[in-house]
This record gives sequence, C-alpha cells and structure tokens, in this order.
Amino acid sequence: MKLEHICKSYGEKTVLSEISFEIGQGVTCLMAPSGSGKTTLLRILLGLEQADSGTLTDMPRRWAVVFQEDRLLEQLDAMGNLRFALGESFEPTAAKKMLESLGLEPTEGGAVRTYSGGMKRRLALARALLKPADAIALDEPFTGLDEENRAKAIACIQKAAENRTVLLITHEPQDAAALDAAVIHM
Repeated sequence: MKLEHICKSYGEKTVLSEISFEIGQGVTCLMAPSGSGKTTLLRILLGLEQADSGTLTDMPRRWAVVFQEDRLLEQLDAMGNLRFALGESFEPTAAKKMLESLGLEPTEGGAVRTYSGGMKRRLALARALLKPADAIALDEPFTGLDEENRAKAIACIQKAAENRTVLLITHEPQDAAALDAAVIHM
C-alpha cells in the first residue's frame, strides 16, 4: 500500500500535511505523539474519511480493525460477539483457539458488559485477527492489558502478520520493538 502527499485539515486546523510512505506485508508501526493525526490517517486508509489531497494506491480490499474503542455488543458473550462480527466466516473451533491464545476462556459466558477493560480489548483483538482480511489495522491495541496479556496479544499479532499486512498505530516505542515492526514516524 502506498500513500503519497496525504493532506487533511478541519477548517483552519491542519491535521495531516504531505504524509507519504509505503507499507508491505508484516507489521508496520505508525508512531507519533498523541493528537498528531494517526487516527485521522487510519480513517482515511479505511475509507471512512476523505483526504483533502494526495493519493492512495495498492490499497487492501478487505480490512480488519481494532479501533481505539472496543465496539463490542455488550449484551452478548465473547462467542456471540465473534459469531455476529464474523458472520459466515465464523468457525467455532478457530474462535475458541484464538480466545484461549489471548487468555480468554470461551466458556466464561456472561455478557461482555461484565468484562474488564482488558478482557474487552482482547476480544476486540480476537475479532480482528479472525476476520478474513488482506490487512489489519490496530489503533492502540494494548490499552488496558497487563504484561502477561500484552505478550499473548503480541504473539497472536505476529502470527497474523506472517501472511498479512498489519498496521499498528501507537505512540509507545516498546509496542513497535516488541513486534519487531518497521517504524514510520509522522
């Protein structure tokens, strides 16, 4: 995927100015301080917003995404959330295996609204990693995770990056280092 001279402003406020880079297979980390336009750029890549100028080429057709907000169906349990989000591609055995890999028990039951923040984050990550997609975008995916669960999440992301493009958006250098990611500084 290639970005050339991407610009975006909201009124008088310039959020992105002349952003250009290429991303290939594996993990690429987009790093910048909070408030510097990382999420706006992600929204442009996903087609949720339009750039004011610039071009995007060789874009993935299918994205899986972990947004900053978990965006879960709070009344369903973990398997129900995955079944709903994955639709026809839902495979119970793969879903159980992914949940276990992320330190979640598929048999915990109970509505997601009873989950801790870290549990919700891991479920949102499971949903993205299981989704059939050409690329995965992860916007601050480790929020609320302790070291043990962060390590489990990193292992799952590394496995997904073996055959897909993974774009990690963060302001934490240790996230990029843990994933041995190519780093782009905005």
